[in-house]
Amino acid sequence: MITYDHVFLEKIRKYFSFQTKKKVCVAVSGGLDSMVLINVLLYLSNIELEAAHCNFTLRNKESNEDEVFIRNFCKKKSIICHVKKFDTLNFSKKNKLSIQMAARKLRYDWFSELLKKNSYEYIVLAHHLNDSIETFLLNILRGTGIKGLLGIPKKNEKFIRPLSYFTKKEILHYAKIKNIKWRSDSSNQETKYLRNQIRLILSQFSSFSSFFYKGFKKTIDYLNDENFLIEEKIKKVYHEITVEKKNDPFFWKIQCQKIKKLKPLSFYLFKLFSPYGFNDVNSLKYLIDAQSGKQLISKKYRIIKNRNNWILVSSEFLLENKNKTYVIQDLKNVYQIPFPIDVKFFFNPKKEDREKMFLADFDKIKFPLLLRTWKKGDFFFPFKMKGKKKLSKYYKEKKFSLLEKEQTWLLINGNGDIILIVENRLDDRFKVTEKTKKILGIKI
Repeated sequence: MITYDHVFLEKIRKYFSFQTKKKVCVAVSGGLDSMVLINVLLYLSNIELEAAHCNFTLRNKESNEDEVFIRNFCKKKSIICHVKKFDTLNFSKKNKLSIQMAARKLRYDWFSELLKKNSYEYIVLAHHLNDSIETFLLNILRGTGIKGLLGIPKKNEKFIRPLSYFTKKEILHYAKIKNIKWRSDSSNQETKYLRNQIRLILSQFSSFSSFFYKGFKKTIDYLNDENFLIEEKIKKVYHEITVEKKNDPFFWKIQCQKIKKLKPLSFYLFKLFSPYGFNDVNSLKYLIDAQSGKQLISKKYRIIKNRNNWILVSSEFLLENKNKTYVIQDLKNVYQIPFPIDVKFFFNPKKEDREKMFLADFDKIKFPLLLRTWKKGDFFFPFKMKGKKKLSKYYKEKKFSLLEKEQTWLLINGNGDIILIVENRLDDRFKVTEKTKKILGIKI
């Protein structure tokens, strides 16, 4: 005879169909859901189980008692238990987050650390169908697209949720059958949290709960299918508009005219660029026809308009060179700052050296030399031209994009004069003439 607890176990076992034994870590709060989950996982022979408990120190004595409860359980079951205490209240104030959002960030950041440190196959979380429905309704109230209606995913990257198919009622039933002990969280009854208000409203549907939860589950499954098709289309469009893309450092060059032809434009702009922090669709629309040099900035990325293209790069990629200065003390070494650069002394360089190197009059060189990017007011005397020119004007004439300006290095003499725009042009004051006796060769 197939019992309820057997069916329950078999549904969860499907998440762990490993051929060899794998190490996983289950997040345990001490509440009903996580205690059921950790007890079920103890039945699985193909996993090495560890536990992680977050003490958010929000309920004083209760929080500490939860921690003791988990520690004792894990000790009794010979499970390695990781515990972390957080000053959640101060963290939420400092970062201007709600208590719940602060706790979520602290929790997931720590879980990510545990994943790297302990090489877990997965972090296992105890979210269930009710949690997913609550998230669905929360996102509706806040305003959302299809992705926000999917509830909590059953799996994303290294986080899995084996209880996703079960309702709270089913989990409670299993706990009673197996005589599982758990602790109640008094904060779940506080109506100051919107999620708790929704939870209380959902409890009113208990009289026809089977019909209610089956309908919701079907809806979320349908939405998942539709979202899959949308994401596949977005991937296709992503490739169609891409001119060039690199990942380290992140660099994405995009063709503006192809973006302009997308319909519905607002939808595609949001789906393509919101992952990089660009949620203002109107600003993105404006940038399509804006003049070169205009840009949008998010917390981690920048989109720069460069003629007929957008260039999307990480802010760190651009800012890492800004205000940085590297020093070349002498001619003894091949320098690696911020790229390999070789400076050599010659009396009479060979033809191959003349072709591969920028050559400058050594007697006009004063060490130490500097490497830096351009600053406002910089000027130089372009090679084979009379008179000086502001670097900003020179860059404009050469149609340098903002990205190229910020990534172009200058070799600066000890007296502050520009010797060379690296990989571009020598300053005429340092050129080799008939009177030159000693030559400095510069090779990138």
